[in-house]
Amino acid sequence: MALWMITRHHNEELTVLRTRDTYYGLTQGSRLQWAKNYGARMLQQGAPCITANAPATPLYNQAPIKDELTIGAYIGLPLVDLKHQLFGTLYALDPTPQNPALEQALPTLQHEARLISFLLAHALRDIEQQRINIFLEHPDRCVDTGLPSQQGWADIITQEQQHCRDFGMESSVLALQAPQGSNSITIADSLAALLREQDSIAHLGNNHFGILLADADSNKAENTIHRIRDALNAKQLLVRIEQRPLNRAQEMAI
Repeated sequence: MALWMITRHHNEELTVLRTRDTYYGLTQGSRLQWAKNYGARMLQQGAPCITANAPATPLYNQAPIKDELTIGAYIGLPLVDLKHQLFGTLYALDPTPQNPALEQALPTLQHEARLISFLLAHALRDIEQQRINIFLEHPDRCVDTGLPSQQGWADIITQEQQHCRDFGMESSVLALQAPQGSNSITIADSLAALLREQDSIAHLGNNHFGILLADADSNKAENTIHRIRDALNAKQLLVRIEQRPLNRAQEMAI
């Protein structure tokens, strides 16, 4: 097969996490629209996991992706997380039809997909612990609040950017500015009470706080911003909050 890849399913897209490609030009970070893809038909309509002749296979020969990628043969198997929810897919494509014996490889490939699912699920669990560790243990800390300071914050963001690239995640960064003279300890304590265990806070000086919302898209970030504002307003603290995403991929979707 000319292409093998592992993808992450998120917000109706597949993000390529790992790839070995000699034909299609797909790389880490490439995105495929889920609804156009063979994987959607496999999981939602019962199309086969392996077809040695995709153009002759019902359901696949009508998929929109065939108008954008030349697909003669297809392999697709779901990958699941620790909760047995869909994480992504193990994919293989070739521009030309293959020997029908390819379809006999299904049991072996199902075993490989289960192994990959296991490894990915435990890697994601390790990521959660890495986030906690760097937040709690980074040596660069604000004397007043005990939170990570500027270098600690830079290292937290660098680590999360790598997670986004490697695992197709989408996290959000908030920049919070409180008025001069505000009690930074009160703000830090309020934020700590509102955020999740996997999130991080840093005090960057002059009542400027950085907040990492791990594995949170813009909608989740907006909800968190409202909660932060409400909590601080109740303490007569009016703050300015700006948001930016840590994108999982920069390439346009096919």
